[in-house]
Amino acid sequence: MLNLAHHDGNAEPKPMEKGKKTRVQLMLDACGYRFGAGHRIRLSLSTAYWPMILPAPFDPGLTLDLASLGLALPKLGEHQVITMPEPANPDPLPKYIRRTAGSTSRRVERDMTTGQTHYHIYEHGGLTEHPDTGLATQDIHDETWTIATDDPLSMTGVSTWTCIAKRDNWSVKTVSVSWIACTATEWLTSASVVAFEGETQIFEKTFEKRVPQRFHVRTGVASARAASARSASFAGTKMWSW
Repeated sequence: MLNLAHHDGNAEPKPMEKGKKTRVQLMLDACGYRFGAGHRIRLSLSTAYWPMILPAPFDPGLTLDLASLGLALPKLGEHQVITMPEPANPDPLPKYIRRTAGSTSRRVERDMTTGQTHYHIYEHGGLTEHPDTGLATQDIHDETWTIATDDPLSMTGVSTWTCIAKRDNWSVKTVSVSWIACTATEWLTSASVVAFEGETQIFEKTFEKRVPQRFHVRTGVASARAASARSASFAGTKMWSW
């Protein structure tokens, strides 16, 4: 990812100058891939990667000089092969006992009436028990991101984490909820955490905070990805200017 307000470095970020041709160099994530004969490489650029990178609250436009685009790929070159001996114990971790099965789901829901898109993530790790201590643990992650068509300022995100630990007749649980939204100039955040021992609540804390978006004029190239046209993704990174 690259915030284009930082195209000259992070020490003194400044907005992109409208109408001025600017050279930008982007380092893709480190990756090793072997391309087969006849394969081609595609470079993809985008100005958003929702929900990880938001679209701009307005659309000033971004023009790319296609003739100036270049993709440099370093080859492996000369190298030394190092052989590592097998460890004395190749499987040192304990064999956890699975008490209940886990589940994972990811789905996108589009409301044709309101124009909203909801991205749901649910991860249930199941209940696993340590074979030596008898401590059983379980994590549940429930996350929803929402945005309306043509209105990036409508974005909201809610993440709920439930963590449980139990042994015999003893158990503890924490439930944390984080929320985020935005205006054109601020991030709006809130979070809460509640802790239980058994069924008794023993702790609770909440906070709310508004964070100014300095140099967060969300315009710019948001993501770049190079891929083999006939095979899996090669490398990827994202650029944004918030």
